[in-house]
Amino acid sequence: MSRRHGGIDPIEDHSGSGFGSQTKLRAAPRSVQVLHEVVVTGIGAVLPNCDTREAFWRQLSEGASQMTIEPDPADGIPCAIGRVREFDCARYMDGVPPRLYQSCLREQQLYLASIVQAARDAGLEISDFASPRTGLFDGTSRGNFAHWYELIHHRIHDSARFTPRDLNLGMPGQAVGLAAAILGVQGPTFTFNNSCASGVVAIGNAFRELQTGRIDVAFGTGHDAALVGPLYQMYRDAGLVSNEAERPELAIKPYAGSSANAFGEGAVTLVLETREHAERRGARPLAQIVSFRHGNGGEHPTDVDFTGARPADLIQKNLEEAQLSASDVDFVLGHGNGVQASDISELNYMKRVFGRRTREVPLISTKPIYGHTLGASSALNAATAALMLQNDFVVPTVQLDESRIVHGFNHQANRGESRKLRSGLVVAYGIGGQNATLLLKKADA
Repeated sequence: MSRRHGGIDPIEDHSGSGFGSQTKLRAAPRSVQVLHEVVVTGIGAVLPNCDTREAFWRQLSEGASQMTIEPDPADGIPCAIGRVREFDCARYMDGVPPRLYQSCLREQQLYLASIVQAARDAGLEISDFASPRTGLFDGTSRGNFAHWYELIHHRIHDSARFTPRDLNLGMPGQAVGLAAAILGVQGPTFTFNNSCASGVVAIGNAFRELQTGRIDVAFGTGHDAALVGPLYQMYRDAGLVSNEAERPELAIKPYAGSSANAFGEGAVTLVLETREHAERRGARPLAQIVSFRHGNGGEHPTDVDFTGARPADLIQKNLEEAQLSASDVDFVLGHGNGVQASDISELNYMKRVFGRRTREVPLISTKPIYGHTLGASSALNAATAALMLQNDFVVPTVQLDESRIVHGFNHQANRGESRKLRSGLVVAYGIGGQNATLLLKKADA
């Protein structure tokens, strides 16, 4: 159930120094470290038309797009957006005094709702948060971006001053601080800002803390809510907003169409536990996380490496850590944003890792369903991977023109499939050269 690492290497000093050249020095004994198995026991999703694990899985497995056409917040141009509508935090916070969360920003409330939903899905109570053995690990690419945009926009016109509330709620990364105070979390609380890879980076670091036994339970999240004018202006000026104005489900065409981004919002949380802790309380794992790697491309802050060499290297290190081979991997949930440079890079890392098996291993994108949810997108993929392994089902990449799929690749186009699954990869890209990979396997494997 656990792996042990350690060892002592003798070192001899033959330097001839005044301290005695014949003295044999031994390295200080290193304690043997037990690495705990880490399992996923719950999922909380607050996404467009989705706020339960059941709805989340149904939409993914059926390939049901939740995108709608509406005017973009910058120029009023019709475009596809994945918006969480009619959100009311109180629906999810039963047992928490409203005064504690009512003043929080909407983005922070989405985060709160997702972790409370995940806890309940895992069979945990609100009171279970209040422990030094519980941690919060949040990933967001643009936390509080919408708040500061609106705040500064209005202050410019009415000459009002900022308030202590603006300071308290508006600090980057404050979602975890507020959640810890509201729920009584006493363990580590982190915010990771790694662009669109933020969610997987948060989950991966939660995995590391659990693996070493520092904590028993972690909530790994990706969230973003930044559907505001400046984001659309920047991306539209860069040619990175989809022009689809009639059929929102066609706005993102990953791997076979090279469209552009269509944005969404939301929060997705995974409950992670050491297997021992989950077993003690009788929780049934959905999947096991077995390795994580995060690195930078080290070349350009915005351009993507067409060769796919860096993500391929990270995937190989994932496999080595997990003591698995590429032949054990049954699917990859990729970045899949439909931008040509990213698509080519992903096809190339697939060829580097899987060789002739590339046509057998589906490279899947979930972005046509909810849109590109930025920092939440890779956490969404991690949750999808866990549910695929639990259900032995490969979700489809929807709305693909199968005549345009590059020969030799498999994207599980337009139709899901029941299949015995052993392990799967999540691969995330992000502006700034971010590359992150997470490997999961069946909980009972």
